[in-house]
Amino acid sequence: MNHVTAAVSAEFLKLRRTVALRVAIAAPLAVVGLQVLVATQQSAVVRAGATPLLGLLQGGYFVWALLALPLYGALAAALVAAVDHQDDHWKQLFSLPIPRWSIFAGKWVAAVTLLLISFAVLAIGLLTLTAVFRELRPGWPAQPELLQLAVVRMGESFLAAWFFLSIQLWVSLRWRSFPVGLTVGIIAVLVTLGLAARGGGRNSLTRLYPWALPVTAIARIAETTPSRTAAAVRGSLGGVLVGAAACWTLGRREWS
Repeated sequence: MNHVTAAVSAEFLKLRRTVALRVAIAAPLAVVGLQVLVATQQSAVVRAGATPLLGLLQGGYFVWALLALPLYGALAAALVAAVDHQDDHWKQLFSLPIPRWSIFAGKWVAAVTLLLISFAVLAIGLLTLTAVFRELRPGWPAQPELLQLAVVRMGESFLAAWFFLSIQLWVSLRWRSFPVGLTVGIIAVLVTLGLAARGGGRNSLTRLYPWALPVTAIARIAETTPSRTAAAVRGSLGGVLVGAAACWTLGRREWS
């Protein structure tokens, strides 16, 4: 475990000198900005039973999980891998007296941490937005459960995203070309949209497709559904298994 801890610490130090951390903050804030535009277009007086604050939270999470998250995940994985692809730092890393797999484990932990930061920024941004518009729109009904709901759904969707992130990181580490990982992410978004168009969450493929699991985890945000928990479990377990497989195979690979 000391080898993994050292590798993780080294990855965090390296990421401080890249745009990866700034992108982890900027990407979710862009989604929050979109929801600001949505909120300003809504009337100050709403019909009975309407829940505009919940709608802002649901809308922000849905846009993030369906479109922004897969692209951000692909970019984050590519940036984490590019740190050592550039100038071919692998020979230096592999000369260190630590197991090769621990180097890749450190990168996996760094990528997951960046993902967690992005989810936290999104949740804080959307909750701040709902608080501001609760003051600006006194006619909008208060919803005190939003904080708990936002935190729980953030956690479930975050866990569900591990699966596709591990795949993206494996691809980005395996191929040195930066666009390869981004291309996988773009294709994955198109496939997700195609699955959604053919039946949404009712499609069995949607409930198993790694890039669609975060969407399943936040769909119908106020409801408690078994598919939400299943998506979080599948995503986290799949992410750990794929991540472990990536560390093992990449550690045994000949790097030239």
